[in-house]
Amino acid sequence: MKGLLAGVPPLLAYLSTASGFAHWLDSGEFVAAAADFGISHPPGHPLASIVLGAANLLPIGALSFRVAVICSVLLAIAAVALFFAFETSLSVSDAIRPSLRFPLALAATWWVAGSQGWWFQAVRPEVYALQAALLCIAMERLLRVSISEQEGDVRPLYQAALALGLALANHHFIALLAVVPSLWLLLGIWKTWGWRPFAWSVGFVSAGLMTYLYLPLRALQDPFLNLGDPSSPGRFAWVITAQTFQKSISPEAVSPFGQTLADVLVATARDLHVVTLAVALLGAYFMLRVSASRKFGLFWLTLWLVYVLARATLGFVRGNPDAIAYFMVSYASLAIFAVFAIGVLVSALAEAVPTRPKLAPALGAVLAMAASFQFVRSLDASTLASFVDTDVFDDGLRRSLPARSIVLVHNPQTIFRYWGGEAEELNRPDVTMIPLPLLSYPKLVDRYVRDETELKPLLRSYVLDGTLSAPELQSLAALRPVYVEMDVRVTQELMDLLVPEQLYHRVLTADTTETDEARAMHEHAALWGDLYQRIGHPIDPHTEVQLIWRHYTDSLYFASIGDTNAALRTVSAGLALNAHPRELLMLQEALKNASPGERIDVTPFTIR
Repeated sequence: MKGLLAGVPPLLAYLSTASGFAHWLDSGEFVAAAADFGISHPPGHPLASIVLGAANLLPIGALSFRVAVICSVLLAIAAVALFFAFETSLSVSDAIRPSLRFPLALAATWWVAGSQGWWFQAVRPEVYALQAALLCIAMERLLRVSISEQEGDVRPLYQAALALGLALANHHFIALLAVVPSLWLLLGIWKTWGWRPFAWSVGFVSAGLMTYLYLPLRALQDPFLNLGDPSSPGRFAWVITAQTFQKSISPEAVSPFGQTLADVLVATARDLHVVTLAVALLGAYFMLRVSASRKFGLFWLTLWLVYVLARATLGFVRGNPDAIAYFMVSYASLAIFAVFAIGVLVSALAEAVPTRPKLAPALGAVLAMAASFQFVRSLDASTLASFVDTDVFDDGLRRSLPARSIVLVHNPQTIFRYWGGEAEELNRPDVTMIPLPLLSYPKLVDRYVRDETELKPLLRSYVLDGTLSAPELQSLAALRPVYVEMDVRVTQELMDLLVPEQLYHRVLTADTTETDEARAMHEHAALWGDLYQRIGHPIDPHTEVQLIWRHYTDSLYFASIGDTNAALRTVSAGLALNAHPRELLMLQEALKNASPGERIDVTPFTIR
């Protein structure tokens, strides 16, 4: 009954606000992986592919919604496990009355589960709800065995080990971080039980890690999504070690540690409220002062420090829900400290007023009900119930393209959105989307060339030179419609061969006339007007980022071909969404100083 009370309200909130369409970022990719149990980007996320693939069994809604439902259920399970972990942590000290443990644990659970950092992982297709469920189960089981005496039950340790092994098969870095704070509790378990339980635990962790064998077995079947093709030992190692991401992390790419740490703390304070942080500080002091709760306090404190410092070291992107997902278990640390402080104070108050025995449980119940306000507080930032933006974009990205089109895409979010939409609808098998940033993935180029030999010259030149070849593009455009997604990596020379069409730019052929180009410019402006109308207001923050980027790249194109008015129009559209992007302001200044019809040198705004 306690577990239902802890998990059902969050579950109802999550289900009622889940996205009917896959969101931005990696959501489309995980819908594509779930469609036929495919292999997503390194480290492959084999467990997520299996669990999210269970969405195919649900009889309601589109696949993207069904995957979001699976995530909602998983995060509700995480909330239940977290509740029991909180209750265990509150029970280790006599400083908190037994009658307070349940309402305080419930209050802490709802406060965490209702935060935007948690909620947003439940309403979109992603791996983080599964990760939270596994880690919360592992923590709860570890705390449970830590309060057992010699005659107690050691089996929760094995359950924690299995949950950890499965978490390692989902997002191994986040799972590994949880090992560090566990050492405080494992030391006590060693003293109580000796080494034998740890030998068995290694076996259970290994059993969870066996999930990685799914990758080569599934890769041999050539699923719709098969990133890295881990069907050989070398490619298997490449995928699970995520080498492609390790190369992209460098000191130059990450902001100064002090800045990222400040961003992490600000995001945490905004999500949980600064009062929670202040009370949590007092609770940490209380928990560390009481000898019976000290090792548990060290566990929760180290847990918070490890995840905060790890995310700050990796770099923190403001507003990125994937970055905030690293804090999910660290939020639990702050919540338990906060309710521990409240529990000690309320228990002391009850001791001072012995004539009112119901005062403490009444205050605890009030606190639990007050904690439900967190759901109201986070609703607007978390709900995706009315989100349709990616579906609107799908018309211009995929559905409305001419037959047998070839699309060369630069933006990873466009790539993932395309895969997710096509895996779900399967309505444009004639269109070939080439993910340019991912062509370094093993066997990916071979897969395209094997199926469509006419792509070989273009892909060979791109792999060798790192840029699109204008002659090869025009040769291919003579055979099939070819589109390029505008980007800062598109050279000014190449822009002269393009004309806007749909949400891309089409490669011109020899029979293209000036009338065709003029009509394309007119249709481009009309398309954006229709797109804004269908998206509506307020605009989702992540959609806003996509719109600003597309307006910026469109303005580069118009500036390079000398259409100053169109360039100013698209710059203004971007600045209307956000008045501060430095690149847009610089480009606007360059356009204002240009003569009408003058071609702007956009080389300073592009990269090779």
